Amino acid sequence: MVRKLLGPVVLALAIPVLLAAQSQATTGVIRGTVTDPSGTAVAGASVVLHEAQTGFQRQVVTNERGIFIAPLMPLGTYDVTARAVGFSETRRSGVRLGVGETVNLTLPLAAVQLQAVVVEATQPVVEATKIENSTRLPDAAVSRLPNNGRNYLNLTLLTPNVAIVQGPDGDELSIGGQKGIHNNVSVDGADFNNPFFGEQRGGQRPPFTFNLDAVQEIVVTSSGANAEFGRSSGGFVNVVTKSGTNQLHGSLHYYGKDGALSGVAHHGTESLAPDFTQHQFGFTVGGPIKHDRAFFFLAYDQQIYNDTKQTDPNRIDPLLRAWMDTAYGGALRGDYGPIERTNNARVLLAKFDFNLSDRHHASLKYNYTWSEQRNGTFDYDHWARSSNGLEQDHSNAINGSLMSYLKPNLANEFRFQYSREDRPRPYDGPRSAALGTNRVDAGPRPFPDVAMDFANGYRFGMPFFLPIAYYDTRMQLLDNMSIARGDHFFKAGFEYNKVHSIQTFVGFANSRYIFASVPAFLAFQDSGDTGGLLLFLQQAGVGRSVSAAGTQNIPQTEYAAYIQDTWKPSPKWTFNYGLRWEAQIEPDPITPPSQVFFAPFIGQSTFPSDGTIPSDKKMWQPRFGFAFDPRADGQRVIRGSAGLYYARIPGLNLASTRSTNGSVGMTYSNFNSVVPPLNSQLPDNVAPSAVNHPDVFVFAQNFQNPRTFSASIGYEWQVGNDLGASISFEHARTDHLTRFINRNDAAFGSPWITGLPDDTGGTTNGIFTLTTVESSATISRLSTTGATAISAIGSTAGCSSTSVAACS
Repeated sequence: MVRKLLGPVVLALAIPVLLAAQSQATTGVIRGTVTDPSGTAVAGASVVLHEAQTGFQRQVVTNERGIFIAPLMPLGTYDVTARAVGFSETRRSGVRLGVGETVNLTLPLAAVQLQAVVVEATQPVVEATKIENSTRLPDAAVSRLPNNGRNYLNLTLLTPNVAIVQGPDGDELSIGGQKGIHNNVSVDGADFNNPFFGEQRGGQRPPFTFNLDAVQEIVVTSSGANAEFGRSSGGFVNVVTKSGTNQLHGSLHYYGKDGALSGVAHHGTESLAPDFTQHQFGFTVGGPIKHDRAFFFLAYDQQIYNDTKQTDPNRIDPLLRAWMDTAYGGALRGDYGPIERTNNARVLLAKFDFNLSDRHHASLKYNYTWSEQRNGTFDYDHWARSSNGLEQDHSNAINGSLMSYLKPNLANEFRFQYSREDRPRPYDGPRSAALGTNRVDAGPRPFPDVAMDFANGYRFGMPFFLPIAYYDTRMQLLDNMSIARGDHFFKAGFEYNKVHSIQTFVGFANSRYIFASVPAFLAFQDSGDTGGLLLFLQQAGVGRSVSAAGTQNIPQTEYAAYIQDTWKPSPKWTFNYGLRWEAQIEPDPITPPSQVFFAPFIGQSTFPSDGTIPSDKKMWQPRFGFAFDPRADGQRVIRGSAGLYYARIPGLNLASTRSTNGSVGMTYSNFNSVVPPLNSQLPDNVAPSAVNHPDVFVFAQNFQNPRTFSASIGYEWQVGNDLGASISFEHARTDHLTRFINRNDAAFGSPWITGLPDDTGGTTNGIFTLTTVESSATISRLSTTGATAISAIGSTAGCSSTSVAACS
């Protein structure tokens, strides 16, 4: 609780942080009004926006109300000049534009006899047109805040409504109290999520996914995102990387840690001397390829990390240690010794930007990541060294964009991405030919996953879910068009997102045993006594090998379209309203419903599934928000928003339904089969006619994607010259949350335990566990958030004109 309350305050006091708008994924908007000396709007005035570091320049014209809007502007610092016949020009210099930000300017023209008016822009403390609850972490925050490990995700924890939760493959971010798998992380406008686990690309195992010095800005939106943003019922994390400029620039870094520099921890009679080393080093370099036309930016980072833990062999029961030293020719001898872990990584980013002409700007980026954690699967004191695998991850991604300024009031942005992420999880632990045939990988068979004694939790052998061969691919195409008319700024766009998750998962294929105690395990070893056996599981294929049964390609296709309008009818009011539509097309089951093991149950009124995986094609999401500046002075604002948000379904939720259905794969257990000794296994290829009471996964036939209704109201005000404060209230209710329920549990009367044909011509066969994927859970949340922010300290305002009244 203290961290949640103090985190935003510490962040605000450390560096300039803006509670800023998030209206575009990679660009920003500069809009404003041009007036004459009397304050009357000037129509037809020419407004030139020039970014000095890259030479980018764009010209727009004010409408009949003196309003100009320049959408899809690359990030940077601009000089904005307004000119009109009969007046001297006015120039606003140092206008900083961040990702998704809308900068509002007032440009008063001077009388013709006066020299040009030059005003240096200051960063506003309160952004009076912001509608959503979002927090910007600019380059100053990213580069100056201490960050152990230099992972950009660590910085998001300093923003309001962000916390860490446990996900399916490690820690995940929870934004606004929602599930971690329901967020949407994007980098340079491209989807940066893993389609199978639902988390960010790479998950939590890699220490970082790109050099922190390559990050230009991070924006975290916890609620109120407009219709341009979707595929999330939680929050949005938007990261923009740096680009090259006309000046050659770069950076070098090295961070080192060593256990020898750390103190010894003491607790009672026990002591722990840290034994680790960490070396992290990298560089960035960027500059011009051709002045004002083409630019490059490169970033590299690497970490070499070693850590030795669990150095006390007495953590393992001496009876179990004695068995390990002698069993199977001593293959497990010393398995209770120290466990050395690595956490190595290297990443590369290469980005190229091109000012193709005054009307077209292109960007192309390549991102490579690699990480490896030896013995990185688990970190439990009473588990042996063999209860670990080799955790690996590497990815390659290419994404680009083309921004076209077709007319002064019309612009278009096209973005694309192709990426591939590999997450192989091989096993390099102890093996023995005396264990029998190896069905999961090459070489002698690994020891099965064996656990015992719930008080201490001893465990050895290959984790039951290893080894895993996995990779995914993503093709993403999207296009946004913007048009400014009068007080309105319209945007519309569409998106196509195609992913394939390809894996070979042979969970339990090497067997899993759980015993009540160490003596119970040793009794099973000596005489086959199963009295102390609590659980036995072994996976098998049906009419195919267990490896073939565990191999599948999970294709998912997402479509989206939206339209929205930002309307500013007066200096006090800003409205944003829009509508978004999404569809997520799920794959068909591997086995058609008419041929699946439980086909006779399909169609019965109480059976939960029709044998398919439903696709949600009706995800309509209206959004509305407003910002009210009661004095039109930019020093205080009341803002509110409401809307619907749908989450995507990760491939992990589909995998078991497609493979564990009694027709592709099945699971032996001590409840439906004999229990073999450690050095033997049951057949891994079962004839369809021999399948008896398998565990089955199905999707409920009325399944829908999770849907969140979110509404918020907040107040932000300027406390001092460089200090602002805000308070907001948010209500969120999520329906159709995914949950897994055994609809064949005894609590429901076990209705499907019989009723299927058996080998005697009767109907005594059936389903043992019927795990049903349902969208039947609901959660509601009400939160209050307070935050402070410091604007850009050190900015000054000045005027070169002799008429001070001409300066705003």
